Amino acid sequence: MTLAKIAVDEGLNNVRDLLQREGFEVVFPEKASDAAAVVTSGMQENMLGMDNVMIEAPVIDARGKTPAEILSAVRDSLKKRRPGAQHP
Repeated sequence: MTLAKIAVDEGLNNVRDLLQREGFEVVFPEKASDAAAVVTSGMQENMLGMDNVMIEAPVIDARGKTPAEILSAVRDSLKKRRPGAQHP
């Protein structure tokens, strides 16, 4: 069973791999319109490539964090969005 869809910036392959192993569906930010969270490297000012895109998902800045810390931040953000929902 696939869990929530998480958009992850290119170059964060270790984060992408960990999230996939944990059961999340991982997509690139260009496909983030229905993502539950977005993980960004913090390198890009406009990571979606469009100025008029609005996304309601929380954005997690990966700078200075380990993949495990990012996984924890993703889980925490999902709990805040859907209290009582089960996440790995």
